[in-house]
Amino acid sequence: MKIIIAGAGQVGVGLAKYLRAENHDIILIDNNVNRLGNLSELLDIQTIEGSSSYPAVLEKAGAGSADIFLAVTGSDETNIVACGVARSVFNVPTRIARIAAPEYLSVKYKSFLQSQGIDIVLSPEVETAHQILESLTVASSVDMVNLAGGQVKLVGLRIRKNSVLIGKKVADLKKMCTDVPVCFVALRRRRKLISMENTSLRWGDDIYVVTDTEHFLHMLDILAYQTISPKYLVVFGGGKVGYQIANILERTTFSQNVTVVEKDEARARWLGEKLNNTLVIHGDGLDDTLIDDLNLPAYQVAIATTQSDESNILLSLLAKRNGVERTCALIHNPLYEDLVTGLGVDLTIEPNAVLVSAILRHIRKGKVKNDYFIQSGIGEVLEVEAMETSKITKRPLSDLKIPDGVVVAGVMRGEQFIVAMPDLQVLPQDTVILFVARGKAREAEKLFTVGFTFF
Repeated sequence: MKIIIAGAGQVGVGLAKYLRAENHDIILIDNNVNRLGNLSELLDIQTIEGSSSYPAVLEKAGAGSADIFLAVTGSDETNIVACGVARSVFNVPTRIARIAAPEYLSVKYKSFLQSQGIDIVLSPEVETAHQILESLTVASSVDMVNLAGGQVKLVGLRIRKNSVLIGKKVADLKKMCTDVPVCFVALRRRRKLISMENTSLRWGDDIYVVTDTEHFLHMLDILAYQTISPKYLVVFGGGKVGYQIANILERTTFSQNVTVVEKDEARARWLGEKLNNTLVIHGDGLDDTLIDDLNLPAYQVAIATTQSDESNILLSLLAKRNGVERTCALIHNPLYEDLVTGLGVDLTIEPNAVLVSAILRHIRKGKVKNDYFIQSGIGEVLEVEAMETSKITKRPLSDLKIPDGVVVAGVMRGEQFIVAMPDLQVLPQDTVILFVARGKAREAEKLFTVGFTFF
């Protein structure tokens, strides 16, 4: 497939890497030649310097034969105009725009954005806020997502220093969970996917588990992980992500007492006007006096969402030192993730990885019902409908040649989740839940006969 990506920031480059690994034809456009650099050689893609909102630039990119147009520049206006040009001039079938401004995200402007040629609007701030709140509910989780309409969960669990799981193998974990429908789908160590077979778990490893929602809490209990239901939550940084977190919390029962600390006085005043049930404090979270006044030990959760990765890490460490149970730091540089493991930062969220996940979820087609890009970038979890002609329905899993990098976690048959066992026979109309390592989507596709990645 031919995919044009407008914007060579971290999101655009992340998408280019991931989609190129699946052998798609990628054209990356940016008006800053320095951002494009040597990406053409590094990623084996075509790069074009220029504004993606100019018809001449899109024509040079071959937009007339493109299948998908992704507008992910840092400018909402550029993304809107670029999608309009992609539709009106070049009739690109699918157009997705990254939109950050809350004003554009209002429901009353939905028809306007559609009229400008945008099929799907994605907000990095909204997606990030939802991901943070979803992942915060389990202590020591690094990732969490609902699958099968909420009937199944994927959770990534970090192995802690004092964990009873250290030294155990995945086979041991399976024995511990014999009365729970659970599948261990991936093991990550130092940012890399490693084999689960005969590997002993170490401190800092991330193990990814799929189970049904009914048994989720029991599974966590068996593996010695706890859930969190915070009454008191503090957000350091009232920028776009911080505001969206508070805005979402005001509409849910996740936490009844939310405090936002914002350094900029004008922004703090704006937040105070927009938020109805949130305490907004003007001040610097790194100020000792403010920390004392906040009484941090009273909070169960602290989320740092300032524009500075370093400040977010420091704020999380400060909160942990003051007795906060669960801390989260927003980071843009993925190199920080491994450095802060074990220091007191329980969860790190990369907004760019969240947006890449959201975009992939919308551009997968065919029989793919859902697609979740795992935060760490090791792969994705797919929900795919099996058909009469699918190879995966012809014989039990044990008799199939499952490609390396692909793990069948189980199937949804009606309302029931059936965990994958060697003798499991997938039936037509089953929804198959599978983990696919990065770059292995084409291999997984072969199990379903009809191409599911794109049509």
